[in-house]
Amino acid sequence: TRFCAVCSDYASGYHYGVWSCEGCKAFFKRSIQGHNDYMCPATNQCTIDRNRRKSCQACRLRKCYEVGMMKGGVRKDRSRVLRRDKRRPGTNDRDKASKDQDHKTAPLQDGRKRSSSTAGGKSSVTVMLPDQVLVLLQGAEPPILCSRQKLGEPYTEVTMMTLLTSMADRELVHMIAWAKKLPGFLQLSLHDQVQLLESSWLEVLMIGLIWRSIQCPGKLIFAQDLILDRNEGNCVEGMAEIFDMLLATASRFRTLKLNSEEFVCLKAIILLNSGSFSFCTGTMEPLHNTSAVQEMLETITDALIHHISQSGCPVQQQWRRQAQLLLLLSHIRHMSNKGMEH
Repeated sequence: TRFCAVCSDYASGYHYGVWSCEGCKAFFKRSIQGHNDYMCPATNQCTIDRNRRKSCQACRLRKCYEVGMMKGGVRKDRSRVLRRDKRRPGTNDRDKASKDQDHKTAPLQDGRKRSSSTAGGKSSVTVMLPDQVLVLLQGAEPPILCSRQKLGEPYTEVTMMTLLTSMADRELVHMIAWAKKLPGFLQLSLHDQVQLLESSWLEVLMIGLIWRSIQCPGKLIFAQDLILDRNEGNCVEGMAEIFDMLLATASRFRTLKLNSEEFVCLKAIILLNSGSFSFCTGTMEPLHNTSAVQEMLETITDALIHHISQSGCPVQQQWRRQAQLLLLLSHIRHMSNKGMEH
């Protein structure tokens, strides 16, 4: 007996590249053919099982992509049958359909093939369409935490640092879970996973903080119940400067009207691009498989460029926005260095 990879119900067959039930097969078919800009009413972490699969379309579609569903998915053990069928009459239509599908995904696949050939080995990253990447990235986002602080007590340098350090420790646990959901991350060696996280953790925390604070000018939202302004942060020596930099970057994000798709791409780029700086820091060892990390980085960058291209703006404005967003990452790295010094 086979079970559905999405909801664990009994599978009716091998559909879109995975074993799935009729319900999830039909849902995925509807999603890829028409309306699919679903929104999760909660935190993008809804449980999808036989009884609750209809409760959240956004999380159900994310689960479909996570388990490997894809348009035109072909079962791996059918490859010999397909090769044998090529020599039989009546396969021209199937060949034509396959070529049409290849043509639709050619730009992304070509990019992946070039990267793989430079590595001298087989690619470890599954070829995904930009929209699939965006769905996965948004679904991987961690929840906003609560600080569990004792309200009503004035902040001192000790209590403030203890509170922020405790929050950072808890966020790091969620950051590791987030990184594991990025396309291709679990295929990296443990060494490379650790190196990327160790070299970028503060930048990743900072861009998350800035994103949470984007709608609250003059405030930094560290947690649902921990919202601080510059004066409150001033109780820690040197913290006011970092607060000012964070608030200024949040203001810039607000001016650019950064959206969630752009944010999740920038956040992933920070993690993956940190491997490029191993030559200039004594704390980070060289990555074992730089080509695989570069391939992942290109996948995320492709998704960002694709999303911006859907805005309908003139091409020159699209290029300008790409540059504006990527330039912000240098400011976040600068803030991270300041934070490390502190």
